[in-house]
Amino acid sequence: MKTVLDILGQWQPGIEVATLVAVIIYVWKTWSMVSEMKLSREEQSKPSVVCYFEHNKKVMRAYDLVIKNFGKSMASDVKLVFSPQLRGDSSQSQLSEKTFKAMAPGYEWRTFWDSFLSRDPSAPDEFIAKVTYRWGPHKKLEEYDVSFDIKSLMGVRWVGGTTIEESVEAIAKSICIEIRNALETGKS
Repeated sequence: MKTVLDILGQWQPGIEVATLVAVIIYVWKTWSMVSEMKLSREEQSKPSVVCYFEHNKKVMRAYDLVIKNFGKSMASDVKLVFSPQLRGDSSQSQLSEKTFKAMAPGYEWRTFWDSFLSRDPSAPDEFIAKVTYRWGPHKKLEEYDVSFDIKSLMGVRWVGGTTIEESVEAIAKSICIEIRNALETGKS
């Protein structure tokens, strides 16, 4: 038994060093996991301000400029700068910059925009919106550019309905009318 204790006594410094290394690795890995979890939680809770154009549901040659916070927290000092300046068909349709003091989660700003597909052949093919906003207690800055290829919308056509449901409903009504007409002509 004494020999076993002597051997363990000789190995004790090595065992202590191995234990210390294991503790250091454990602490480092735990810290790494905590950092990743914090970043993930932060990413899930931050605002997500998006700018896009959508066909207007009532006027087929027009668009809605939409700015929306899809995120889960408040965005502040939201600023969009358009380059070149957005121009529509009418002289009042010009926009180079739009700002918001605050955008709550789910907040959407939408404005009617007449056709970009103006008859002016010198109109640019692309517009860029620089989007910047701050968020969180430390007012972190988020910024990115969005590119719009406006000329790609030329020639876009769709069925009379503005949604799939409305389009299906319009087709179903048309079929019902055709069937009723066919039945009525068959009776006479």
